[in-house]
Parts: sequence; structure tokens; C-alpha cells
Amino acid sequence: MNYEDLKELVRYLKKVTKCSECNSHFVNDDISVLATIPLEAIFQLNCQKCSNTMLVNIGIKHERDHRAIVTEQDVKEMHNFLDNFNGDFKGLFNHSKK
Repeated sequence: MNYEDLKELVRYLKKVTKCSECNSHFVNDDISVLATIPLEAIFQLNCQKCSNTMLVNIGIKHERDHRAIVTEQDVKEMHNFLDNFNGDFKGLFNHSKK
């Protein structure tokens, strides 16, 4: 997890998380990073009002490029192509240039 991801998670925590005891919002000084791995982080949140401590585990999900997904139709088309392909790559590539 990089620094920008952590900053975004802290902003998110401040926006959506309230103390489970007194409903106070957290500020930067209330939030500590305890551990990170590539797509997760564990935070400790300490409420200044009531001294309650919360542990929060957050995972991030990067958006996938859906254009790169191989569909079932792609597999069927490749299978059909290979069934009919005679192994002549030169002919295949010369034909495609015309």
C-alpha cells in the first residue's frame, strides 16, 4: 500500500467513522496506522472525548480494466480458429496485410 492510498483511507475514516461509544468524529491525531499489506491496512482510532479505542481493518480495491478480461466468446473463437488453422503463419500474416 502506498502513501497516497493511506492518505485516502484516513480521509475516508474521518468522513464515515464515528466513535462507537460517544458518536464523535475522528481527526488526524486520533488515527494511527498499525500495519499495512499491499491491499489492506489496520488502524487504531482513539477518541479524544471518551478515550474509547477502536481497531479498524480496511481493504482497498483497485478498479480493474474490464477491457482486458477474456470472455467465454473469446475462448470459443480462438478454439474455432485453432481447429481450422493449418500452421502456416507466413500465409496467415501475409494474408492479413492484403
